[in-house]
Amino acid sequence: MPLGVIISNLSIPQRFYRLLFLICVPGLLVIFAQLLDERSEILEQSEHHALLLAKHIVAVQNTEINDTKSLLTTLSEQPNIRSFEDGQCPELLSHAQLLSADIANIGIVAPSGEVICSLLTGTQAIDIHDRAYFQSALSSKQFAIGQFQQDRSVHRATVNFATPIFDKNGTIKSVLVAVKPLDRWSQTLAKLPLPQGSQVMLSDAHDNIIALSPFNSAILGSARTEHWPTISANKAHILEDNNGHRRIYFTLPLKSNNTLNTLTVNVSLPFEQAIVQANKEVAIILVLFVLAIALLIWQARWSLQRVILKPLDNLVNAIEDLSHGQPVRWSQKSQTPEFNAIALRFEQMASIRLNVESALSHKHAELSALLASLPDSYLRLDKQGNILMRHGQFAKRAALLSQIFPEHIYQRLLKQLGRLNANSHCQLEFSLIENTKRHVFECRLSPITDHPQAILVIRDISQRKKQEEAINLAALVYNNSSEGMVITDANGYILDTNPAFSAVTGYKRSEVIGKTTSILASGQHDQAFYTRMWEQLEKQGKWQGEIINRRKNGELFTEWLTINSVYDSNGEPYRRVAIFTDITEKKQQDELIWRQAHYDQLTQLANRTQLKRHLKSHLVKGAQQLAILLLDLDHFKDINDTLGHFYGDQLLTEVAERLNQLSPMCSLVSRIGGDEFVLVTPYFGDDNTLIELAEKVLSQLQPKINIGNESFHISASIGIARTPDDGISSEHLLKAADQAMYQAKQQGRSGYAFFSNDMREQAENRMRLLKDLRVAQQEQQFCLYYQPIVELKTQKIAKAEALIRWQHPEKGLIRPDEFIPLAEETQLIHKIGEFIFASACDTLRRVQDSGKHLQLSINVSPVQFTSKHCHLNKWHKQLQTQGLSTQDIVIEITEGLMMNAQPRTQKRLNALTTQGFALALDDFGTGYSSLAYLKQMDTDYIKIDKRFVDGIAESRDDLALCEAMIMMAHQLGLQVIAEGIETYEQHALLLQAGCDFGQGYYYAKPMPQDALLTLLDTSGV
Repeated sequence: MPLGVIISNLSIPQRFYRLLFLICVPGLLVIFAQLLDERSEILEQSEHHALLLAKHIVAVQNTEINDTKSLLTTLSEQPNIRSFEDGQCPELLSHAQLLSADIANIGIVAPSGEVICSLLTGTQAIDIHDRAYFQSALSSKQFAIGQFQQDRSVHRATVNFATPIFDKNGTIKSVLVAVKPLDRWSQTLAKLPLPQGSQVMLSDAHDNIIALSPFNSAILGSARTEHWPTISANKAHILEDNNGHRRIYFTLPLKSNNTLNTLTVNVSLPFEQAIVQANKEVAIILVLFVLAIALLIWQARWSLQRVILKPLDNLVNAIEDLSHGQPVRWSQKSQTPEFNAIALRFEQMASIRLNVESALSHKHAELSALLASLPDSYLRLDKQGNILMRHGQFAKRAALLSQIFPEHIYQRLLKQLGRLNANSHCQLEFSLIENTKRHVFECRLSPITDHPQAILVIRDISQRKKQEEAINLAALVYNNSSEGMVITDANGYILDTNPAFSAVTGYKRSEVIGKTTSILASGQHDQAFYTRMWEQLEKQGKWQGEIINRRKNGELFTEWLTINSVYDSNGEPYRRVAIFTDITEKKQQDELIWRQAHYDQLTQLANRTQLKRHLKSHLVKGAQQLAILLLDLDHFKDINDTLGHFYGDQLLTEVAERLNQLSPMCSLVSRIGGDEFVLVTPYFGDDNTLIELAEKVLSQLQPKINIGNESFHISASIGIARTPDDGISSEHLLKAADQAMYQAKQQGRSGYAFFSNDMREQAENRMRLLKDLRVAQQEQQFCLYYQPIVELKTQKIAKAEALIRWQHPEKGLIRPDEFIPLAEETQLIHKIGEFIFASACDTLRRVQDSGKHLQLSINVSPVQFTSKHCHLNKWHKQLQTQGLSTQDIVIEITEGLMMNAQPRTQKRLNALTTQGFALALDDFGTGYSSLAYLKQMDTDYIKIDKRFVDGIAESRDDLALCEAMIMMAHQLGLQVIAEGIETYEQHALLLQAGCDFGQGYYYAKPMPQDALLTLLDTSGV
């Protein structure tokens, strides 16, 4: 489209706004370019400031190194130090250390590397000839800086400094060494006045981290490249960190004069804030410019609106008023003479036109008033079906007759209009769907006398049709309903019934018309019942309820009856409508369902639900105390497993019959599940009556029970709980009785036990322990202690057993035998086992990092082997990822696991041995293991329990047992570890008997990881 056409189609405001746009855009571009230049200048200033901070850090570190250098140089020139040969360090060194808080030790070293003087005295000689900084000081004859190392005097990570000490001839006599711990150096870095979020690292000549801020001991000594981007030195680099924030990085060397092995300072400063500030300033200026442009546009728009657009709107409104036949009204006179002249001419023209239209409108209004008073719609039609005049909502649906009516109605109307005469009357019905609702219409066509036109009247008869359908539907429901219906007068005389009434009662309609509803009375309700019914009908006009009536044949039936009253115009009862349903069969089904829900189907005794209802009703009343006896059949599971559930069910039925014979002494006898029964009896504070009842129960069960060809003798364990001492709710009572019942089983079965506060306290302690155990896992309160295992021949540490301890915040250190059984029962042992394994791996890794070798034993619970959620098969992969071997781990198992080994357990044990793990049988000799199990499980070690070791010095029998176990193990190719060795005599006897390894307080107590590592360093392995 040509540009001229486009512009000519634009409105006045559009042309005006385009002109403003062409004026403002160049200015906006110029300002935006200037803002970008200012932003770049701000960023350059921020980068320069960051570089100054980095150089300041370098200067500070150079100062510290130079101070250390000056200190050592000054000391090396002192006569008493230059002449020092051997013995106690000169006192001047101690004074120098006091003046330098960052120096942990100062010593003098012979050229051979032997430390001849150290402020930190120790019994062990130290040799540093292998240290690079020492050799550098000797070879260069000047001050030298070390690298990251574990200092042999302070046993910490340090960087050492050295300067040679010359004799009078200029020959190096010795070397003066200062030890600077890295954590103190890191503390010095932390005190620097740096912006928040800054990071500083110092690295040695081998690029290892020797100090950092913020401090992180985990990465101290690691390669700087693992934690710092690779960048060129003496140049700023802006990079994104792992969090997506931009930072400025510098790598600057420490150029100390005449110093070897210089260090490197790595500085990282937050740069995101500088960028944000620069962007913010640019945004503020840009917003101010946009606001100025907006103010200019608003001022221009206001002037355009007032001078041109507002007068044009007034003219448009005047034309609109005239088109609706309304007088012209100007809301405001224009301030321009041209618009005022147009307004005057328009007012004159409008006045003439309105006067003519008013006369015509008066006559038309008379006809419209007549048509509007009628509810119908009207159409005036010619013979061709053209609409000449219309009135009413329906007539205004569309412009054409064919659009108003359905096609078949339209065709019939056209046909009737085509033969229009004085007798051309017709009436039609049709339906339409409007807004998802169906409407029915009636139309009547009547000719206009002596005129070729007709009047068509349309009426909506939807409501009338609905009323007709409702009447027909009501009659249909009344006659075909499955519910009986009766219509009576206000006094109960029957006026009509439906077929369902006859089907239910047996009375024909003709037999009850004119009679009262009392014809159905069954005699099951007293007069008061009917009196209350009629009183409610008189007051509320309705009644609903369950009633028993009698059929014509005399049979009783239960019905659900609803009666509603119909009132006349005076508000008096006119009719009563009764609807009823025969619920006899439903009542019987409900009773059956209720019994099935509250009574045991096998024994017909009350079940747990009914027991709780019974207890709740008696406990709520509180008038009478009661006691419950919960009995559990002894060894019932064996009968089910050996003979099958048929015999088990028959046995339970016989037990129920015998217990039922005690019902005179009980308020309820129930079976609450499996082989558990509960007897409820009144309690008057005398336990002797309860003992008597319990003994009767046991004696009642004592006689032999015959089922088919089988005979049984059954006994039970009974737990007794009383109100209110043992519980005031059904749950508390049942729980107390259950605990007492288990106490009876522990006492030997076929007996009874009363619930006591000790049992409650034990249960509460168990719950508290379980709660604390879950918290301990979440808060990592567990730790591992390690007890060394010594090779008896060499008395050197060869192994160690990992022993878990629970560091409770209130109770202190808790031994495993106090919480492991509960952890196994609640399946928490799996997470604990994973913790033990992970901690043991960490210890192994630290041992190997120190150049030692040690085999660790960890205890594995039988639950870990038998559970579906076993993680043992992943242990070898975890070791591989840490560079460890499965041969470094000994898995200790118990004899119980071997005796009850399932196929799944055997498979997992075989998998562990195949992967290279060693197996040790713990507490050997305390269970029932056999030699066959030892071979089957492919065990590597057996551990003689402490109970056998304790008495070997005094008892020949204990010594003989130990010797026999050692000989047997060696014959099977197994090695032996003796536990609990506490004296030299025990050690000597076991060594003489051929025992391989020993473990006990004689060698060492269980200790934390750090103590174990220290012990390995001092004693060797």
